[in-house]
Amino acid sequence: MLSLVPEAFFVYAGTLCTAFFFLSPGVQIMEVHKSSGASLPTVNPQTLILMFFNCALWTIWGVFLPMPPAVPANVLGLVASSFYLLFCWSYVLRGQSAPTWNRLTALANAFAGMLAALATAVASSSTQGADYVGWLAMFISICMFAAPLSTLGQVLAEKSSELLPPVQCAMQFLNCLLWTVVGVNQKSMPILVCNALGLVLGAVQLGLMAVFPSGKSEQLEAKKHDAKMSDFK
Repeated sequence: MLSLVPEAFFVYAGTLCTAFFFLSPGVQIMEVHKSSGASLPTVNPQTLILMFFNCALWTIWGVFLPMPPAVPANVLGLVASSFYLLFCWSYVLRGQSAPTWNRLTALANAFAGMLAALATAVASSSTQGADYVGWLAMFISICMFAAPLSTLGQVLAEKSSELLPPVQCAMQFLNCLLWTVVGVNQKSMPILVCNALGLVLGAVQLGLMAVFPSGKSEQLEAKKHDAKMSDFK
């Protein structure tokens, strides 16, 4: 059945879906804006930092290998993730309480930026260096796809999937499905392995949302209430 569909369809559809995947955290960012920062605890910084690092590495790999098709969507993701991070950190700097947006997270964010700069130097030195960056990008992609599951313990404890971003998880599933097909068609192990694992992880996340609907947890509601009360002081 898949053989009846032109291979280029999956490439173009995958590229478009990747762009939507990188834009999907914007839903949570809008919620942070609407709540004046009260919903910041629902935003997982690991996901955004890994998205930033992932897009930086794939952009560097695409530019210096070179592999032009890899550049456009990842440049978009790099710009978008940089905006998401700056936006969230702006609320932290203004005193918004969010336990996961702490000093360790800030160090991880800065470290990702420094590693991206180092990767640029390595990739620009030789084609082999660019290949090394590509393999690292594949590993970071898998970490990025798994990042929402870092809240798994809290999801199971509270029996609520509110901390899992539904739009992002759905886009991850569809994006990885398309690129898995591309990996099979092109017999590319890096594309296949990375996206097949991302597909499985996306399915797990969607399964958790089906089993534990997004009910408002008492702890999160208390944090939002405290944030709103502080605005009146």
